[in-house]
Amino acid sequence: MDKEPLYDYARGINAPYWIQEIKTQKGKRLWYFATPMQLSFFVVFALVLILMLTLLSPILTTLGKWTHSISWYLYWYIPYKLAKSYTEYEPQGKKLHIFLLDYIRYLIDFRLNRRAIYQGERVHTYDDIIFEKTDL
Repeated sequence: MDKEPLYDYARGINAPYWIQEIKTQKGKRLWYFATPMQLSFFVVFALVLILMLTLLSPILTTLGKWTHSISWYLYWYIPYKLAKSYTEYEPQGKKLHIFLLDYIRYLIDFRLNRRAIYQGERVHTYDDIIFEKTDL
């Protein structure tokens, strides 16, 4: 009997990958989440945390010296809130990064470029219209 290839339905219906528990290769449970978390949550959390550790560490260490280690709380709070908002907030039915790219493209194409569109191309408009007298 031939085995049928498995189809990944997450791509077809654009569903996110969810993680309920983290296990080792042998099956030992390392961590269990009460509610499933999206994989994109962990990716965004890790990227923001790495960005904060590399770029914002001088600011947060001086802040930590003044305020008795509030920077340790910010290292957890800021990536968590950004990752949570990324996974939960979908403006106009799009993922947040796609919406931001579309909005930046809109700003460049229509807000910064004020030329008129005529037959699919940008043309210069003339504000002054001069009518000259001609003899026919």
